[in-house]
Amino acid sequence: MALPQNFLDELIYRSDIVDTVSRYVQLRKTGSNHVGLCPFHNEKTPSFTVSRDKQFFKCFGCGEGGNVITFVMKMENLPFIDAVRLLAERCGMTVPEDDYDSDRNRRRRERMLALNRDAARYFHDVLMSEQGKEALEYLRRRGLSVRTVNNFGLGYAPDSWDTAVLAMRELGYTNAELEESRLAGRGKSGGLYSFFRDRVMFPIIDLRGSVLAFGGRVMRGDGGGRKYINSPDTLVYNKSRNLYGINLAKKSKASRFLLCEGNMDVIALHQAGFDSAVASCGTAFTAEQAKLLSRYTGEVVICFDADAAGRAATQKAIDVLAPTGMKVRVLRLPPKRDASGQILLDASGAPAKTDPDEFIKENGAEAFASLLEKLQTDGEYRLAEIRGRYDLERDDGRIAYLKDAAAFIAGLASDVEREIFARTAASEAGVSAEAMLAQVSRERRARSKKNRREEERRAMNPMRGIGAARGSLRYENPASAKCEEMLLAAALADAEILRFAAERISPEEFSSPFLAKIYESAIERQRTGAELSPGALMSELTEEEAGSLAAVVGKGFSAADARRAAEDYISKIKFEHQKREKSDDILLMAAERKRDKED
Repeated sequence: MALPQNFLDELIYRSDIVDTVSRYVQLRKTGSNHVGLCPFHNEKTPSFTVSRDKQFFKCFGCGEGGNVITFVMKMENLPFIDAVRLLAERCGMTVPEDDYDSDRNRRRRERMLALNRDAARYFHDVLMSEQGKEALEYLRRRGLSVRTVNNFGLGYAPDSWDTAVLAMRELGYTNAELEESRLAGRGKSGGLYSFFRDRVMFPIIDLRGSVLAFGGRVMRGDGGGRKYINSPDTLVYNKSRNLYGINLAKKSKASRFLLCEGNMDVIALHQAGFDSAVASCGTAFTAEQAKLLSRYTGEVVICFDADAAGRAATQKAIDVLAPTGMKVRVLRLPPKRDASGQILLDASGAPAKTDPDEFIKENGAEAFASLLEKLQTDGEYRLAEIRGRYDLERDDGRIAYLKDAAAFIAGLASDVEREIFARTAASEAGVSAEAMLAQVSRERRARSKKNRREEERRAMNPMRGIGAARGSLRYENPASAKCEEMLLAAALADAEILRFAAERISPEEFSSPFLAKIYESAIERQRTGAELSPGALMSELTEEEAGSLAAVVGKGFSAADARRAAEDYISKIKFEHQKREKSDDILLMAAERKRDKED
């Protein structure tokens, strides 16, 4: 049994979406709506809209949308029921005792967490036994102390098809539980095999100390498999919402967190005394992970590898961190050099990869600490990356550099930053600061003009861009579906239009099952006197469906004669419905004639 709909309606009504969103996003009032920079993607021109009247949000940049519950789920990385509980606590409501978060589901989660905990203990025990001697020696060669191994709960998965599976079964866990936790898989013959074999094991632990998942690393480069493999998402684990090492880093007294790429980097930094280091869990750094960091610090130092892939990942991480409001700094690791001071190159001819783990091992903690005193701001890093693409000894290189630099500088919000970076770029390329500032001004005017045109196009065509935001929603009859969208937008903006439409057209005449479902729900809510806002309707939908509805009603509805516009939409929908029925009749008659001939 789901939560009672009347409870959800009341919760959405009391949890004013503008007030809730304002806890996370700076909004300004524009007409009947509020707008701000989207917290779910990096943007410089606000496309994130919040409607108090309709109780929903919509971003016309990335397509995210939903009601207040959906918003809290995304911002706080919470499942539906936990978001409901958080909102209920804020507005003084009590969540009804029901079976939504059933005993069965709770038991499944508890069993999976217990299984992960026991598996982590098993892997650690194996590491510290004779069987794990080679793995422990490998970690010692990597410079890790036994204390560090214990602090991070490191372990070893035996080089065996099913030894770990059998060990967990002896503790009372079933085959189904081992499969669901992704500690085991089923082979072609039907038997279970251990997912992790002959690997050093890194348990991934959450803020409460629960083992959620594992990462496994090979010890030799000749194994033929991937260097790292990580647990896939499970009932208790979502890799995009967790950070490796956060359970320890949250206790740090450091004023800033260090964001790394790999587990070994995190462990090496902690052992060297930099105990605020964390890393993403085998995936690109995400907005959810950035939000998690923002709970514990106001400054993040990106400490990614110094190779091309690391630099690209740094650029992406800067974009992800920007909307959080945290200070972003970048640590540049120096390239590897030989005894004569020459930069070492890899097989491709690029500077050899350097990561924090290797740097500390070769140069020590004090050398790393000195790098932390020479950090670049995110702007300085971006400008340096642009500069590195061009040969400034050549005229064409200087021109290309200044053009790209102007495009970057023009996007900075601060007048002071723009002037400083413009003067820096001008000095590097050997042109006057005035010439560079003029180029930046031209770029800003061009952008402003482009943004105004875009806003005007959106205002002229409210449905523009909806297709991209719907995700998997596709229409078999686009001509009818667009009128269905517009009729819904009108009906949800004006209760009289909904009443007018309900008397003239039924949900069965809609071509889109999804839009028909929304229309039918709206009619039923009006009939029973229930809350009729889009936000309330979204509480009955999946997250994807809520985003689709937000796309439909996101730009509102405006017409000089709303009643006449609704009549036109209804007429078109009915016309298309009649065409479908006629087509169906023709196909049915053809099938009957074919059967008659066969008989």
